[in-house]
Amino acid sequence: MRWEPLRVSDAADCAEVIADAELADQIGEHYDADDVAEQLADSGLDLAAASVGVWDGDRLAAYGVLGSNGSPAPVHRVFFDGFVRPAYRRRGLGGQLVEWAIEATAAVAAARHPDAPCELHADVSDTNEGKQALFTRAGFAPQRWFFAMRRPLAGDLPEIAVPDGYRIERFDLDRHDEAARLVRNAAFADHWGASEKTPDAWQHWFTGTRTFRPDLSFVARADSPVTGAGDALAAILLTHHYEADTQATGRAEAWIAVIGTRREHRGRGVAGTLLASALRHAQLAGFAQAGLGVDVAGPTGALGLYQSAGFTVEHRYARYVKTFYGLFHNSVEL
Repeated sequence: MRWEPLRVSDAADCAEVIADAELADQIGEHYDADDVAEQLADSGLDLAAASVGVWDGDRLAAYGVLGSNGSPAPVHRVFFDGFVRPAYRRRGLGGQLVEWAIEATAAVAAARHPDAPCELHADVSDTNEGKQALFTRAGFAPQRWFFAMRRPLAGDLPEIAVPDGYRIERFDLDRHDEAARLVRNAAFADHWGASEKTPDAWQHWFTGTRTFRPDLSFVARADSPVTGAGDALAAILLTHHYEADTQATGRAEAWIAVIGTRREHRGRGVAGTLLASALRHAQLAGFAQAGLGVDVAGPTGALGLYQSAGFTVEHRYARYVKTFYGLFHNSVEL
C-alpha cells in the first residue's frame, strides 16, 4: 500500500471510494467527483499536511481529510472525514487511518495554534459498531448526538405564516450574502462545536458552492420598531442540492444546510416561516423530499420545530471527540 497526500485530481477516485462505502454503510452519503473536488480545493485545506490517500497500485483503497475551524477560540477544532472501501476493511487499515489523523492533527495544531487546546472530531453512525469501536480504541469519546431528518414534499405542507414585524425575501447574493454570513455567525455563537465562518469559508462551503440553490433560500428581515431596524436581517435559510444524491436514490432532495436566527428574534416563529417557504418552493420546483441535520441537544429547540414541520429521523450519528492540550512541542493527549 502506498500512502501519499491527495491531489484535487484524485477527486474521482475519492468519490468512487465514498460510493463503495455507502453501499455497505447505508448512511445516505452520496457525492460525485465535482463535490469532492470542491472539498479538496478549499483554500483553507493544506492537502500536503491534512490529507492522505492509501493506494493499492492505481486503485484508491481509502482516504482521509482533515478540515479545521481555522480559529483557536475557544478551541481549535479539526474535523476528520475518512472512508475505506469495504473490500479493504478488517485489515487494520481503518485503525491506521485514524492513527494518521491523530498524528496529522497534532502536527497541524503545532504549526497553527501551538498553545491552544485542540479537538479532533469525527462523525460516526449509530449503526456502524465497527467504526464506534475503532474510534473508542483510539481514545475518542462520543460527546454529542445529531439526527439526519427528512420529509416528503408530496401533499400538504406547513402554512407560510409570516410573523408581524417581519418580511420574507428570496436570497439574493448581491444584497444578502455578507449580511447572511453575519447572521449565521451570530445565530450559532451559542451552539456546541460551532465556529465563526470567515468570508472565504462562507463563499466556499455555503453560497459559492455549485450545490447552493439561492432560489430555494430565504432571509427574514425585521421591518418594525418592535422587531428591529428596518434593514436588519433577523434569520436566514440556505438550501443546497446534490445531484449525486439524486442519481443514487432517484429522488431529488432539497438539503437545508443552514437555518439560523439571531438570538433576539428567536421564539417568534421566524425560523418556521423560513422553513415553510423553503418547503413550498422546493415542492413547486419538483423536489421529492427535503432533508436537514440537527443537534439533538441544541439550545434553540430546533428538533421540535423540524418534527412539527413533518420531518422524521432517518439516521442518527454521534460526534466522537479526542482532546489535545496545547504546547504541542510537548503534546499531551486525553
